[in-house]
Amino acid sequence: MKFNLIFLLIFTFFNMNAESINEYSAKYFYTSDEISIKGIRKLEINDGKYSLNFKAKNLLASMMIGSEFNINEGILKTNSYTIRVKPRFVNRDQDIVFDYAGNTIQSTGREEWQEEFDINKEILDPLNAQIKIRINLISGLDKFSINLLEIESGKVEKNFYEVTGKDIYTFNETDYECIILKRIRKTDDRETIYYIAPDLNFMFLKIVDTGKDRNQTLELIEILSFG
Repeated sequence: MKFNLIFLLIFTFFNMNAESINEYSAKYFYTSDEISIKGIRKLEINDGKYSLNFKAKNLLASMMIGSEFNINEGILKTNSYTIRVKPRFVNRDQDIVFDYAGNTIQSTGREEWQEEFDINKEILDPLNAQIKIRINLISGLDKFSINLLEIESGKVEKNFYEVTGKDIYTFNETDYECIILKRIRKTDDRETIYYIAPDLNFMFLKIVDTGKDRNQTLELIEILSFG
């Protein structure tokens, strides 16, 4: 009976932590082979509905990437994923909508496709997948997989994640012990390394993504609001 009580308390602690993703706003610096740009990443929660977006601009262009989703007991339900880029002649706009009544995911804009999907399967977009990563780490997982939607084709690919160690990362003149998380994609030659700070509710301090076709980095500059 004592063992069962302890187990129940541990389970409840993990379940509470899985839902403890709070609203935040932070400034990040994004760099790739094509562009360098500063922007604001913001998570908003309204009546149980989650909205995560990244808005950035420089002298030549602006971009917005947004994800709308729900979270129920640590499980994410993706509703939509949006990309907006200006100037419009670069043709990067895209809208992806999950239709749970019709069991389809449809993309319009730069990429045109429609795919059927299993509504009982947790399928995430490139933005809200990072919320799932935080939930998994808060829950104590150090090895897990995520079903990630490929926005170019509509196919779903399983991505594998593993904690490979810890390191000290200096942000705003303060040293934080970070979890080093590595993403493994078995279908291409890409490597993604995440630097995640438990002391900041498992926020991403830096993401480094490298591969043959492109390299990109997202780095935290300033926390604007937290919790």
